Amino acid sequence: MAGRRLHWLIAGLAMAALGSGYVLTWPDAYSASLLRIHLAFGVSAGLLSLARVLVWLTAGAPPPAFEPGSRLQARLAKGVHVLLRLVPLLLFVSGVGMLALSGSFGAVARGTLTGLAPYQDLPPRNLHHAAAFLLAGLIGLHGLAAFWHRLNLPGLKAG
Repeated sequence: MAGRRLHWLIAGLAMAALGSGYVLTWPDAYSASLLRIHLAFGVSAGLLSLARVLVWLTAGAPPPAFEPGSRLQARLAKGVHVLLRLVPLLLFVSGVGMLALSGSFGAVARGTLTGLAPYQDLPPRNLHHAAAFLLAGLIGLHGLAAFWHRLNLPGLKAG
């Protein structure tokens, strides 16, 4: 039960970080407050994801909610779930990397950073954006698969 709550908490925080990060990329949408909100969601999702991965590595992966219909489905599900655990960590590391390399942490904390220019040419920026798109796609794929299983599997078991 705690694992399921953690799953949904991380999912909500990650989606909030993705949404706020997306808005930050709009022209003329920058706000120091929005950046701090984005960082709060991202750091929270990243740290909770780290805790979840550590539990996963020590206690093993949780059992699947749905029985796979084929070996291919089982492999795809496992791959998506591994990526859903690791990509938030990649976003966390690349985001912290941008803060560290830019030296902007103090300005962000004070709310005096006037734009995203300090991050434009940093190597983690492209990685951060690519990982965000990957995570958004994985969340969508995961949601579609869960919906498909709900429609096609009576009682959550393969028939």
